[in-house]
Amino acid sequence: MRQWKFVGIVSSGAWWSLRTPMGIKRDLSFKMYIVILLVLVSAVRAQNGSELIMCDGVVFNNVYYDKELLFSGLGRPYNLMMHKFSGVIFFSHTIQNGTQVDFGIMACHIEKRTCRDIHGVPGGYALAYDGGNDDIYFGGHDGIYKYNFLTKKAEFFAEEGKSIWGIFVRRNFYYIEYPTQKLYVYQDDTFVKVAEATDIEVDNFFISKQLDIYFSNKTALYKVEKNSRQPIVLNDEIAVRQIAEDIYGDIYFCASDGIYVEDKPYHKSKKVADIHQAFGMTFDEVDHIIYSDKDAIYRMRPSKYSKLCYDAILDALEKKKQGEGRRSLPLISNMYN
Repeated sequence: MRQWKFVGIVSSGAWWSLRTPMGIKRDLSFKMYIVILLVLVSAVRAQNGSELIMCDGVVFNNVYYDKELLFSGLGRPYNLMMHKFSGVIFFSHTIQNGTQVDFGIMACHIEKRTCRDIHGVPGGYALAYDGGNDDIYFGGHDGIYKYNFLTKKAEFFAEEGKSIWGIFVRRNFYYIEYPTQKLYVYQDDTFVKVAEATDIEVDNFFISKQLDIYFSNKTALYKVEKNSRQPIVLNDEIAVRQIAEDIYGDIYFCASDGIYVEDKPYHKSKKVADIHQAFGMTFDEVDHIIYSDKDAIYRMRPSKYSKLCYDAILDALEKKKQGEGRRSLPLISNMYN
């Protein structure tokens, strides 16, 4: 087994006491489809005259993006992980195992649009990428597995008999045990509980490139800065399902109602996208956001109609506030040369 240098994460202390008052929660989780009818009137385009543009994409951080469907017919795709060297996205999803609902690992090639199951990981739920060694790890009902790129199969790695909820690798190897939700780290040729987290349940665990620590549980989303031992509550209202980092070092949180980003100067998170029943997120090789809902995986693409769609959505939102247009979809005709 490869050895990882152990680095302590936080001091022991009253993590549970770090709660902020419950704020007012705004209901932004509504779904809107806007149709823009672009009537082409230039001399070249005058024949048969129109193009119908559906603005059913995503507004992300005040910019409209087209929503490219990558893979559909899935059952709650969790823990998205993009292997950028091969163009393959790995994820967990729900499967039918006899009369029981279970989890399995799937791998899909983004460009070829082909998918295959990764066999050999019973109850495969957890995924992690070790960027330093280009290794992929899976976790399931009975331990941790390592992906073999040659055979394209999973091979047993460690922690036989343990049910694995989450895995994270950066400088150290961490995993979260289920159902205790306790955090373990590889130290001195074995896995041990992280001393600073023995009294805390952990649902998501992440260490940034700057070595700041993020974790969440049913209580809140927390951050422990690299040079601090004091956890900070970033949000105590959202249900975090995945934490991701882009190439610029910005930290994103996929929650059940959309995507949030860390608002670093203010030690809080802010919502940047409304996505109904979001389950996971990652980034492709050019840092386009890939995300999932309960049925499918999508990629955000820059839209040539970004301003038109964004303005139309803002107009529809304003009408919604005024109590207008609730029973019909707005149809906007834009004449241009």
